[in-house]
Amino acid sequence: MLFGDVGTDASRSARLAQVSSDLSDDYMTVQLLAAGLARIQMDQHGALWSTPLLGVGSVGLPSAWNAGLNRLWWRALESGMAQLPTHMDVFAWCTRPLGQWPLVLGISESDRGLRLVEDGRPSAFADEAARLAMAKDPEAELVENRSFELLMSTADRNAGNEAKVQENYVGLRGFLIDNAVASDLDLAALIRRFPAKNSHGQPWVKEWFLHAYQHRPAPGPTALDVCDGCDNPLLPDKHVLCGTPGCVGKAARRTVETMSELYVQRQAVRRFFHDPGLAERRVFDAVRPALGKLVYPWWCMDAVDLAIDWDGTGRIGEGEWWAADVKDHASAALLGRNFRWDRRADARRRFLVLAQHRFDTRDYVADLEGAMDGRVHGVEVVGERDFIAAVLRRASERG
Repeated sequence: MLFGDVGTDASRSARLAQVSSDLSDDYMTVQLLAAGLARIQMDQHGALWSTPLLGVGSVGLPSAWNAGLNRLWWRALESGMAQLPTHMDVFAWCTRPLGQWPLVLGISESDRGLRLVEDGRPSAFADEAARLAMAKDPEAELVENRSFELLMSTADRNAGNEAKVQENYVGLRGFLIDNAVASDLDLAALIRRFPAKNSHGQPWVKEWFLHAYQHRPAPGPTALDVCDGCDNPLLPDKHVLCGTPGCVGKAARRTVETMSELYVQRQAVRRFFHDPGLAERRVFDAVRPALGKLVYPWWCMDAVDLAIDWDGTGRIGEGEWWAADVKDHASAALLGRNFRWDRRADARRRFLVLAQHRFDTRDYVADLEGAMDGRVHGVEVVGERDFIAAVLRRASERG
């Protein structure tokens, strides 16, 4: 619950039901606030901010933010607060760990240290929460959705059959993971590989690329500071740690060959495709040498992140198949509440593989399994190291 244990009497339940049937769901409140923060940042064209708006009224604020704040107000009244928090109060709370808010949130233990705003931007946790609140905020059109649509269009328009669509999808998805920074030379190579054009005469892959990356003038070779663990560019004041979840890399100098332009991934693409994909790439790279063509990255256009056809049947459900979804989510509870297994991945063994730094986080697995309890069956929750070990052991057993 949000503001302490205020009981479950019938009159209270009836009052709260008049406001919203899920008002006691604190994660929904947090999700709405996060969606509001995402919309505010988009409206401010990605500028850094620590106090997004100076006004205290609701006029001009996103509908999701106002809905989240209204939920806070009703719960504050129920808790007997003497004074309701203002918009600016809640903006300030968002920079603090959820477990330190003046009002007690009913969240899992592993989420108490998470913030909605970090370094003047919505945090990775806020981005995750905002994605799950999209139905509550129809105005919020995050970059992720359009990027995925353009990726699929590029893969489809450059293929003559489903197998080629899948091959193209894997290539484009892998490009985002391998290239936090790219150049106009990389773009030219993509256009040669994926030449199909849209109705405006522009290659689909160029439209996808320009939506995923922001350009910077760079006449000739350009040196920049990046993290040698994940390849993300480093800000001038962040030369020690890059801030990518789970990354232990250090600053390194890299020279990018260009003709005239350098490209850096947009924040949303980095957070929704590149950074989570680092765990996927680690798993692929670890098992591919032992499995070869038996392993399928992003099987069936991402129905699952990885599928293994141990008997080489080519058809999932026939022979021994393993399938895995690799996840790197800040919140175990939100992951557990929203995790679904794609029914197309009818594998003998099904795995939810957690990025190792999440798996090793205290209470994370327990909170995840608690949130999944009764909804998801037959899925094994493991860390990436244990999954890799299990795959390699099975490969050894099968010779």
